Amino acid sequence: MKTIRDIFRNNPELLEKDEVKELLFQFRIQFEHCKNKHSRYWDAVTDLTMNSELFVKDGNNCKDVVERIHEISFIDDYIC
Repeated sequence: MKTIRDIFRNNPELLEKDEVKELLFQFRIQFEHCKNKHSRYWDAVTDLTMNSELFVKDGNNCKDVVERIHEISFIDDYIC
């Protein structure tokens, strides 16, 4: 399978087509959305775990932390 670089290196004229420009623009938007969603998820999980009783004296109860991680992983929409 060719990479994006291979495709455009061998066919630079494709970059001049409006449809290809729009496709690349839309891909960038979707990629950024996925990247940001991933970052927000791991930031939330890290915040929960690092503030748990495993790492902080009198931190959040580990059972509560695991329940909250489950919620943000499978129930909450705020990460989206």
